[in-house]
Amino acid sequence: MILIFLLYFSNGLTLLINLKMGGKGKKKRDTPESFKEKGNSAFNMRDFSRALESYSKGLELDPNHATLLTNRASVYIELHRYEDAITDSAKAIEVDPSWIKGYLRMALALRELSRFHEAIDFVHRGLTIKPDFEELLILQKGIEEDLAIETALPLDHPERVKFDNLIKWLLDGGAQFPKLKLRFYSKDYRGVHSTTFIAKNETIVIIPRTHIITLEMAKATPIGQKMVAANLNLLSPKHSFLSSFILQEKAKEESWWKPYLDILPESYSNFPIFYTEEDKEWLTGSPFLDQVNEKIQDIEEDYNAIVEAVPEFAEFPLFEFSKIRMGVSSRIFGMQIDGNKTDGFVPLADMLNHRRPRQTTWSYEDSKNGFVIEAMEDIERGLEVMDSYGKKCNSRFLLNYGFIVRNNDANEYPFKCKLREDDPNLMTKRNLIDGSLSQTFRVQADEKENIFSDFLGFLRFVELNDISILPRIMEECQEEEQPGFKPRKIKPISLANERRVLQHVQKLAKNGIDLYPETLESDAQILLREDLTENQRNCVLMRQGEKQILDWYFKFAEQALALLDLERKDVKKAAKGSPYESYLTHSIIPLLGK
Repeated sequence: MILIFLLYFSNGLTLLINLKMGGKGKKKRDTPESFKEKGNSAFNMRDFSRALESYSKGLELDPNHATLLTNRASVYIELHRYEDAITDSAKAIEVDPSWIKGYLRMALALRELSRFHEAIDFVHRGLTIKPDFEELLILQKGIEEDLAIETALPLDHPERVKFDNLIKWLLDGGAQFPKLKLRFYSKDYRGVHSTTFIAKNETIVIIPRTHIITLEMAKATPIGQKMVAANLNLLSPKHSFLSSFILQEKAKEESWWKPYLDILPESYSNFPIFYTEEDKEWLTGSPFLDQVNEKIQDIEEDYNAIVEAVPEFAEFPLFEFSKIRMGVSSRIFGMQIDGNKTDGFVPLADMLNHRRPRQTTWSYEDSKNGFVIEAMEDIERGLEVMDSYGKKCNSRFLLNYGFIVRNNDANEYPFKCKLREDDPNLMTKRNLIDGSLSQTFRVQADEKENIFSDFLGFLRFVELNDISILPRIMEECQEEEQPGFKPRKIKPISLANERRVLQHVQKLAKNGIDLYPETLESDAQILLREDLTENQRNCVLMRQGEKQILDWYFKFAEQALALLDLERKDVKKAAKGSPYESYLTHSIIPLLGK
């Protein structure tokens, strides 16, 4: 009986195994449908390499499988292989002209290559087959928006024609930027955008050396040679030489650089040195006005120096020189060509707008005989491609570039700190800091910046009453590698001294705030107005940034002063989470003893 049972059990198990293996122990045969299911499963898990493999194996069995073709086209789109997606979509439409997804995938791939007119044509063809197909209707709206942006300026608009001429001139000269195009938002506002996906580390621009204006070229011009021979002591030599080059070339009836010269702005009214008196009134109380006036004086001083050495340069009016001079400051690149450092203009590259953190990196590469820009991150189709002008205060952005960065964490305020005239130790202190009566500290609203320590260190020196400890203080604030007075080396001296320092800070901040006719709160309301001009808005943003720093320092001094009379344990508790935690922990608490 046991033997019979084992026999029946063995036969049943064999039958079960055969059934699971598809009959007589054979593996189930793969089909286009089975590969489609495997591919779909992988695609849904965003495992695109496995999905591509599965769909491709299915197509080996049935090359005319429309669903497999459009599914593989979807994978190609995800992998940014748009030409492959177009090939598969075209074949799917050829195999089955009624297969709606063939038109969808084709339109999607064409759109990602910025071939918008072709894309919208396939959308329309698909909608004739299935007018209510939602995915195509949504895509149609998106492509129509793309086309509207592309035609913000008519193709025959003079402004657009100038830039088309520049692009042709660059391409004819061997420049490479296959994935970039200019996008016109309005007559005066444009940006450089990606026409398709750009991968991280991909080279996106090469401008050949033949199309770069360098400082050496400027010095080699007739006027440039005379400027060099005169050995001029200019405040901004490289800017002045390059400005002279542009002015000389613009004066020629036919300059080889004309396509580039034509796209340079005619007006620089957004640059503060050209502000009207009405515009400047919006900066009342702002120390930025001093920088504007200094810039005007510096440009005029350089201009007069050139005219004195090269009289024929007077044919170019100061106003024109000033405009070109600001154009230089907003477009110049520093680079190294054949091992030699130089500066110059790089067409197209100088049209990338600013963004932090940086999205691209650039340099001159001798091996490519040109200026090269590479992507530092993936950039999707249609996005603006941007450069970084660095971490700068809005005073520098507005003065040299004519724009403001919102919520700029690099904003500064210039505190001018003076030695006290009634200080009995005034002459001793003055002699110790090379005869200076004052120093200006461009502070930020950040206690972690070195300038914060410099600022407080100098005020400790100013407020120091005990002359006997000056030798020790001065010894501590010297550095052998960098000789000279280093105020950041002056640590808190005593509670009494630190109290006077904080009171000094509070007074400086309040005096600065009182200079403005509008409050920080009213600036926020003014910025909501729709009738502000660009210059007015920039002025309000400029002064708002300054006031925010003044407000930060006033509150810093106020809070720190309030803690000086508390117990050590209470100050430690108050310091936690405070925006001034580091200062309170390392400066105030040690003064309170143990």
